[in-house]
Amino acid sequence: MTDGYIGDVPYPAVFHREMMPAWLDAVLRGLGQPAPDFAARFRWCELGCGAGLNSLAVAACHPQAEVVAFDIDPAQIRAARAAAEAAGLRNASFHQASFTELAAAPEERLGRFDAIVTHGVLSWISAAQRQAAMAFIARALRPGGVAYAHYMTHPGMSAAAAAQPLLRRHAETLPGDSAQKARGALQFLSRLSEAGAGYFAAHPQERHRLQAALRQDDHALAHELLPAHWQPFHVGEMMAAFAEAGCRYLGSATPPENIDAVSLPAATRPLVAGLADPVLAETARDIARNQALRRDLYMRGGQPLPPDAHLRALGGLGLAALPGAPRGGGLRFDTPIGLVEGEAALFGPLLAALAQGPRSLEQLARRPGPPLHPAQLNQAAQMLLWSGCAHPVARHLPAPAPAWALNRHLARTGQAGWLVAPALGTALPATAAEMAAVALVLDDPAISGATLVAALAPALRHEAGRWQHERRAAWAALGMLPG
Repeated sequence: MTDGYIGDVPYPAVFHREMMPAWLDAVLRGLGQPAPDFAARFRWCELGCGAGLNSLAVAACHPQAEVVAFDIDPAQIRAARAAAEAAGLRNASFHQASFTELAAAPEERLGRFDAIVTHGVLSWISAAQRQAAMAFIARALRPGGVAYAHYMTHPGMSAAAAAQPLLRRHAETLPGDSAQKARGALQFLSRLSEAGAGYFAAHPQERHRLQAALRQDDHALAHELLPAHWQPFHVGEMMAAFAEAGCRYLGSATPPENIDAVSLPAATRPLVAGLADPVLAETARDIARNQALRRDLYMRGGQPLPPDAHLRALGGLGLAALPGAPRGGGLRFDTPIGLVEGEAALFGPLLAALAQGPRSLEQLARRPGPPLHPAQLNQAAQMLLWSGCAHPVARHLPAPAPAWALNRHLARTGQAGWLVAPALGTALPATAAEMAAVALVLDDPAISGATLVAALAPALRHEAGRWQHERRAAWAALGMLPG
């Protein structure tokens, strides 16, 4: 371990769309908040970058940006640097450093950033490292800059906090590396559940959490379960820490959590609506939906947009349908309060319009049919983003070559993962068969049909053939590979 954090096994590379500039821009428009101009030159910082997948994606999608990322694990930094070099990404740099070292570094050495993001970090590091991270944000986030903070929260993780010390202590008695220890400790907890432990009778949701954890990757389990400083926070604690850093709370990077109508039980909504204090209101929301994880957004200074400016910002938001999105009809959203029906009368025309090509919200508002109130259109757009049916479109399409180079590197791993879509400013999931097919296309853009399929391992051919027929053209249009 390094300062109580896992260091002997790498954290699996996981992509988080909520940290990407295009996503943040869209959510901030929905919230009526100003956003950094991510179409111009900007500086981006990730704290706790792991192997760097998210920062690499930002660099590939935004050649005009300067991306700077930090992690305490030297092996992860070596992997991130190797990926950046293989992809030819000269606008991304990766540095091995603790947060205490960052906080002590001279301000002129690192400069200031338009965005500072951290995922899977704040609830898993020591108090000293967390305070140092906040001190760095206080110093390095520019006025008008946005911060993204992911962490575990009460009350959703309150019961889990009772079991984590048992998992960590039991893991210490087991042989093997941290991944093997985590799996063994989790299996012990599973045997306690099967034996009728009262903890699971009193907290039935923990049995579901346990079953989900047993399906996870062992390396991810080690980093999730075994850090010595594992800790959920009350949202008020985090809001106070960011306030001390000069940042105001904006909302969640998870769109439904900004819409009480789809994230709170109906009878609780009037109670929450009557709370003027933001800390009290967010605490009540967490209680109402038993929140377990938060993706908070904060800003250094700034003010909410005036109504006219908010309408203009919304109107300029461009959306594109993602591959596989329905072309009409209603939707069903799996929300914190259960399934919510998205009426066909509302979502059907929006999906049909997006199926014809990217549209701005201003264009969607002018579609044939009954007019939509701007607030209704705003909420519908945010739900389309969250559902995976649509994604923001980059305002200025970047040259695709950096994304192709990064995708070539990612695809050559031969494993399921993510590939960068520069037209959207994000990455999309890809299966092992899709990754293998994309690797061939990036090496030889002319390869297609039976030749492409025959060049793959037999176990991958059927799925790759379906991808070629159904998605290859869409992926090329999104800049993921040559057309």
